[in-house]
Amino acid sequence: MSPQHPVSELHHWLGTETIASRVGRFDFVGGYPTAQAVQQLGDLLTFNRAVEVVLQNVAAVSMFKFRQGLSDFGIKRSHQVAIWAELLDAHTLLLTPNADTVYTITFLDLRHDGPTVVELPAGMLGVFDDMWMRYIVDGGVAGPDRGEGGKYLLLPPGHAGDVPSGHFVHRSPTHGVWVLMRAVDPDPRAASARSRQMKIYPLAHADRPPPMTFADASGKFIDTIHSDDFTFFQHLHALIDEEPADAVGSLQRFYLASIGIVKGQPFEPTGARRALLAEAARVGAAMARMLCYGSRDPDASVYPDRRWQAAFVGGSHLFDSQGYENLDRRAAFAYAATGNTPAMASKVLGAGAQYIWTPRDAHGDVLEGHQSYRLRIPPQPPAKDFWSVTVYDAMSRSMLHNGQRFPTVSLYSKPRPNPDGSIDIFFGPEPAPAGQERNWIQTLPDRGWFAILRFYGPLQPFFDKTWRPDDIEPIAR
Repeated sequence: MSPQHPVSELHHWLGTETIASRVGRFDFVGGYPTAQAVQQLGDLLTFNRAVEVVLQNVAAVSMFKFRQGLSDFGIKRSHQVAIWAELLDAHTLLLTPNADTVYTITFLDLRHDGPTVVELPAGMLGVFDDMWMRYIVDGGVAGPDRGEGGKYLLLPPGHAGDVPSGHFVHRSPTHGVWVLMRAVDPDPRAASARSRQMKIYPLAHADRPPPMTFADASGKFIDTIHSDDFTFFQHLHALIDEEPADAVGSLQRFYLASIGIVKGQPFEPTGARRALLAEAARVGAAMARMLCYGSRDPDASVYPDRRWQAAFVGGSHLFDSQGYENLDRRAAFAYAATGNTPAMASKVLGAGAQYIWTPRDAHGDVLEGHQSYRLRIPPQPPAKDFWSVTVYDAMSRSMLHNGQRFPTVSLYSKPRPNPDGSIDIFFGPEPAPAGQERNWIQTLPDRGWFAILRFYGPLQPFFDKTWRPDDIEPIAR
């Protein structure tokens, strides 16, 4: 036996031994991994990277499935728009929408149509995001038209031609562009009429644009939410294939390639590799749910003495307030929400919107459907336009399908105030307390739920935190 190197103990080099870890036992002989360890560690590396691919691309697959859901509903071209003219309810599976504004949603196809114009009427509020849910530009009140209406020209990746004057010009990193617009108005009929003034057409057809089609999605079943299984990777591969190679960075392309997703190449894993990726998809979803519902991020809390959390942790739509892009924060957001804009992340007095949310009660326990709760909203909520509280299913992250038309209490629903101007909102599986029917949201005993508190046109007391909502308190019924 040759003598051991004199510094081997100092460096703890792997020699002839078994590495015991929480993810397995790996045998080494003379510094070499055994054949079994090579297989084990290679699979573990692929598994770890596949989980990271899930977390890095939750937003992308969410957008892909959103577009697929609209396509199944009949929205297949840019000039075809889904409109929830009677407000969005739990029949539509969509990540954390509100039930207070009329939504109009479509996807642009810049690869097919080339540069595309979106004409907005006055009084809109919305956003243009790319297929990785990255912000391009706001439209309406928080955008360059300042709510007065205008023409937005979206350019495809690599476009080098001249562009006409009189447009707000923005380039998209992807061919697909998600367009969400809302008309903030207490009367859905007025909001719907205004929304239907929107026009979308290829710049090349500006002289003879195709007629607009608005398909009413109110009360319709439309599934826009991605799955927590192997299809996640199939959808991601399809998106990678149709978008430019540089839609994502070099490091992300390496992660994708390491699990077999390469632009222009088939993705057809079989046998053990498919089983490994299917498991990784489930674990990736579990990690995303942990980041979303069990965040240990100290910056997630909005108030030091309350359970409310920020939608954009760190106050940046780029999730880079720490000096680097925090992929955990981005994944947590994208797993529960759709739509990325600085108007929801930065301080804009009286414009845009701010959201805070919580999956926990005052004691730090998760919100359960079999328990009854009360939330007290202090007087004078700091919102120029309106405020709302909406309940969501912890499983789907969509509106809780609880039998009520809208699982929401808001300024628009005219809840009953207390003598001091505060408002109590009740949650529970049992009937509403007497006289509080407009202040009650039903829950389902077999599943958890979370609440989002929204402020449209947020005012200074929201930002300086002199106005604070109470925690959600469990109550005996």
